[in-house]
Amino acid sequence: MSKSVISRFSKSIWKKEEKKFKKLEKKVKIPDMFLSKVDSVILKTKNDFDRIPNTGGCYWIWTNEPVKHRFHQNKIPKKFRKGEIIYNGIAKDNVQSRIIHHLQGEQNAGWSGISLDIYYEKSISHRKKVMSAKGKVPYVESSSNSRNGNDCKPIRGKKLLFKLFLSKKEKSFLKKSDKKEYCFRNGVDIFEPKHRRYKFKVYFITGLETLYTEYIEKKWRENFGLPKLCSYSSGR
Repeated sequence: MSKSVISRFSKSIWKKEEKKFKKLEKKVKIPDMFLSKVDSVILKTKNDFDRIPNTGGCYWIWTNEPVKHRFHQNKIPKKFRKGEIIYNGIAKDNVQSRIIHHLQGEQNAGWSGISLDIYYEKSISHRKKVMSAKGKVPYVESSSNSRNGNDCKPIRGKKLLFKLFLSKKEKSFLKKSDKKEYCFRNGVDIFEPKHRRYKFKVYFITGLETLYTEYIEKKWRENFGLPKLCSYSSGR
């Protein structure tokens, strides 16, 4: 049998399997836009973090704090209950630990996917840029109703930098500083003055196979949008 015949035969087999797979995909349920059947915890005290499972799974972070920047120009999820999902992700080992890194972050923490606050010191570790003449920076919207990112502008100068949701301390720091580049702090502490007057809620699905939770994360983003503070539509 020639190589070309074998190739066509092989392709025919996997095309049939692909059709089976797509039929199965259509039967698999994922959460709705409002995560209405997903477990959740409102984080009012540090003890509330203990209510999040310390096993692997997927999660979503919702808040009613204004978030005026985004790290991409894709469609974002619609707001609900006067707030929005600002981040979602996968923690293969420990969702609780990941959420603690995100929402109880120390000032000089070295990593986290949540970037809301200005970092005051010179960054010598991995941090997302807030403003820079080059490289990846966040976007700010010229319209408060934008969901598709078409009218977003990258923060290359201070004029757009002040469109972020900033505390009085951050505004004062930026007005007195003349740096050409600023970075975000890694993670936030939701009990600090800037954040504590707002609600933060975590939705989570744990105790399932990673393959399924990764599928949930991927399909939820495809259906409802990529949260503002996520850098990648898929993968890491």
